[in-house]
Amino acid sequence: MAYPTKSAITFDLWRTLIFEDGNQEISERRRKLRAEYAVDYLATVGESVEKSSFYEVFNSLSEDITAGHDDGLDKHFGEWVHTGLSRIDPELPDRIGMEGVIEVGNAIDRAFIDFPPKLVEGSIDTLEAVKQRGLGVGLVTNTGLTSGTTLRHWLELIGVSGYFHHIAYSNELGVAKPERLIFDVTLRTLDSIPERALHVGDNLHTDVAGAAAIGMSTVWVSDGEKPKQTMTTKPDFTIETVLEMPPVIDEWLGTLDV
Repeated sequence: MAYPTKSAITFDLWRTLIFEDGNQEISERRRKLRAEYAVDYLATVGESVEKSSFYEVFNSLSEDITAGHDDGLDKHFGEWVHTGLSRIDPELPDRIGMEGVIEVGNAIDRAFIDFPPKLVEGSIDTLEAVKQRGLGVGLVTNTGLTSGTTLRHWLELIGVSGYFHHIAYSNELGVAKPERLIFDVTLRTLDSIPERALHVGDNLHTDVAGAAAIGMSTVWVSDGEKPKQTMTTKPDFTIETVLEMPPVIDEWLGTLDV
């Protein structure tokens, strides 16, 4: 049965559809590799930067990006790369120019492709179930030090991108969840409205509270975590993994005026 086109489901990415395998070992290898690739490139343009310095500065930058997300803040990927290089040496971005900054960003992206996260097993089955119900499907995700271009390429490589009618990355919009703009842009593109939309994510603040604030229904992917006692916005549904989504979708659709 196909439901009205203005009914839509949006998904978070990290810890909802994908995860870091090996107890953060892969992410650590990725961080080391991005430093290696970037420093190797910088050497080709006559810039000597210690790998340890690049590693420490860009790890700190990643933490700043994540902290900013709680307040709905983000920058475009290239701006973050420029910021990181400026922390190493305030004059470094000017010396290598825009082309150099772009190439450092490409090096960082290459490390992601070489050591990517893992798709939650069964995620494609869940996305297929959404597709079969004739719903609009969006991906609304806060991003770190990986460009939207590379994330799109990787999602295509693992056979997931085709399930989404629209993808919103915070480091392309320059704004992050829980800020309503990233949800609004996605719902407008999906020809939907908050009252007919359901958001699925793992973060009680950025995903659940953010989506609920604009009137969307919400699903919290708890991964076995217990809700915090101080939580002011409760999810409409709670599941441990996205594998539990199909019956939730049907229950939610049953609450809508067809």
